[in-house]
Amino acid sequence: MSVYVRFGLKSFSNQLAYRSEVWLRLVGNLVTIFIQLAIWRAVIGEGQVAGVTLEQMIAYSVLNTLTFSLLLNYNVTGKVESSLKSGSIGTELLKPLSYPLYLLADGLGSSLYQLVFTVTPSFLLAWLLFGMLPPASGLHLAAFGIALLFALMISFLIGYLIALIAFWLLTPFALTWMLGGFITIFAGGFLPIWFFPEGWARAAALLPFPYMGYIPAALYLGKIEQADVAATLLIGIVWIAALWLAVMALWHRAIKRLVIQGG
Repeated sequence: MSVYVRFGLKSFSNQLAYRSEVWLRLVGNLVTIFIQLAIWRAVIGEGQVAGVTLEQMIAYSVLNTLTFSLLLNYNVTGKVESSLKSGSIGTELLKPLSYPLYLLADGLGSSLYQLVFTVTPSFLLAWLLFGMLPPASGLHLAAFGIALLFALMISFLIGYLIALIAFWLLTPFALTWMLGGFITIFAGGFLPIWFFPEGWARAAALLPFPYMGYIPAALYLGKIEQADVAATLLIGIVWIAALWLAVMALWHRAIKRLVIQGG
């Protein structure tokens, strides 16, 4: 495991070369949160909509926006696409290591960098500028932390699945674009699922995407009752296991289908 830890640390240190990007991401996060809050202030005002207050929507917007900054799916697909085009994937696959674990370590190193230099400062600034509700309870806070880990794993596995399909398509661009739409809608980036019509809410419940944004925020705010917390987390574990089995099955097929474009 020490090898993969070093890969993660290398990914973290590589991000340090782009220090100006930190300020751009900070500003981008705050602008995104500000726009969402302006919309929700106009919609909710001083009252409630469907039992949701403006203070809850402020917390939801902050948590959801910053969770999206940590997701691994775009990092994974981008790295595999770059390796396919340059031909370096041939060398990477010859190394005596697990390629999926290498990608995971690299992605986690990048996410750790975002957590330290972008997400944490953005959270503190948003708290000072807009206010922030505390977690609904200690149990909900603990479940929120676990759900964040689930968000990282599910985003990695979905990104890896898209990257493996690129072994046939030679580019994951179209699938990545489509995936972004699904995440925006069903992970609650555009609208929290508690505002969805019944049919759309049922569809979201059958997909893993809510665990990439909506579920962590809903747990923090107590929108998921304490009695349902364990079941919610168990379903997340089931999704992780199912996606892991899917990518492992596809991996053995993809490696035989590999076409290197460069190198």
